[in-house]
Amino acid sequence: MEDMVEESQLLETRRQWYAAYVDGNVGQLDHIESDDFVVICEAGLVGKLDQLGSIAEAVARDRWFSRGSRAEDEVVKLLPFGDLVSIFGQGRVVGDVRARPPLFFSELWQKLDGQWRVLSLHFTVAADPKG
Repeated sequence: MEDMVEESQLLETRRQWYAAYVDGNVGQLDHIESDDFVVICEAGLVGKLDQLGSIAEAVARDRWFSRGSRAEDEVVKLLPFGDLVSIFGQGRVVGDVRARPPLFFSELWQKLDGQWRVLSLHFTVAADPKG
């Protein structure tokens, strides 16, 4: 039962994190991401401060996701490793004015001081099955 509660809390924190990302809420992202959070994407290895700064700049220039956009998982798997949990799968942002391709993602989460924090995110555009 306790494992299911932990998983439920983690998934709710993750949902809040993705909602904050799509909304451009850098304050909420800062709260959920660990101090040494990194993202690995087409831009390379990006630290937390650079990531938050880029998001804030894009929001200020009205170049972020449109209102009503949301992240959706198509496939999501959790793999616990002691006090760490790896979450991986495929998802996409929907409801945006621009069509968004599906992404493969891998995240590493840890419970720190009683709160789930994301340590890292790696994502890449999913290959088009039509080639």
